[in-house]
Amino acid sequence: MLDGIFKKQKKPVELDYALAKFVLKHKNSSVLLSEKFGKVRDFTTRDSKLYFTQNELLKMRRGEKVGFVSGRIDSIALRREKNAPYTFAKKKEDWMYEGIKERYSSLRAYLGDALHGYTHGVSMTRMWNMSLIGSLIFGMFLMTMIYRYLGPGAQAKMQEVKDRAETEQIVKKQEEQKVLGESIAKAEADKKALVDAEKKTAQDAILKKQKEFGDKILDLVGNHPIKKMVPYMTKEDPLVVAFFIAIARQESSWGEHVPLNDSGDDCYNYVGFRLKTPKMGTNGHSCFSSPQEGFERTVKRIKDLIYNENMTTAQKMVSPWKCGYRPDLDNKEAVQRWVNNVDDILTQVRSWKIEGNR
Repeated sequence: MLDGIFKKQKKPVELDYALAKFVLKHKNSSVLLSEKFGKVRDFTTRDSKLYFTQNELLKMRRGEKVGFVSGRIDSIALRREKNAPYTFAKKKEDWMYEGIKERYSSLRAYLGDALHGYTHGVSMTRMWNMSLIGSLIFGMFLMTMIYRYLGPGAQAKMQEVKDRAETEQIVKKQEEQKVLGESIAKAEADKKALVDAEKKTAQDAILKKQKEFGDKILDLVGNHPIKKMVPYMTKEDPLVVAFFIAIARQESSWGEHVPLNDSGDDCYNYVGFRLKTPKMGTNGHSCFSSPQEGFERTVKRIKDLIYNENMTTAQKMVSPWKCGYRPDLDNKEAVQRWVNNVDDILTQVRSWKIEGNR
């Protein structure tokens, strides 16, 4: 009470080393004032299950039960929460809840009420009129959609797309036909080239054999007049040519002794052929205007005798060619000499082994 009268005296500041050391040691630590243990420096957190937490208190306030073990066995068994379903407190006088529950307890009743609510008080005439109005509205909407998406513009666009597709199809088909045509043309060209090459090869082989045959004939007949007919001989069957050369050797010494025409010129009849012709030579022999005609006309008769009458040897050929099919009326020695001379030439020609020679 006398504080305002007396002047407060300041005590001298003294250094407390022990207190300062305690403060420095414990300034960053916490102290728990526990009812059970008093002041403690070390203690557990709320997750240690030793104390109630704020969440547990909230559950207890909502009416949930929290199980725990206290007393002396607190350190043995931890507290555990009981599984309690959440419940909502409801007052008995909550008439709105009761009304909603009663009204919607049955889905059938709800649907019936809904249908009754929509149709209650609507007569059949009004319902018919409403259906007509709905049909008109739906028809107008449908026509609008049809005109918009299927109208002239849509049809024109569809036709344009169709025409474009057809054009592309035609162009594609033309390209395919072009490629196919080029492939066919190339195949035909390759085939033709192959055939031409084969023909040329065959022709070259024939020409080679003809030249070989002609060279052998020239070596045989030498410089006798019959050499004029060698180009035509090379194109004939070697057997036919062999008979022609052999008979010409016997009948005219290969053109040295031949029938002459009225002008005294060569008749080109080197095989003694006797057949009525426009021009006739000496001793009733046929007369021809050129070496080619003389060869072709006389060799035609030889081919006929070989192929049609099987006159393939000198012994057989002498009867029709020399004796007129009556060798018994001719001189036997002359007949045999003709056969021997012709057969000698035939043997030489056959020894050449030209393809086609028999």
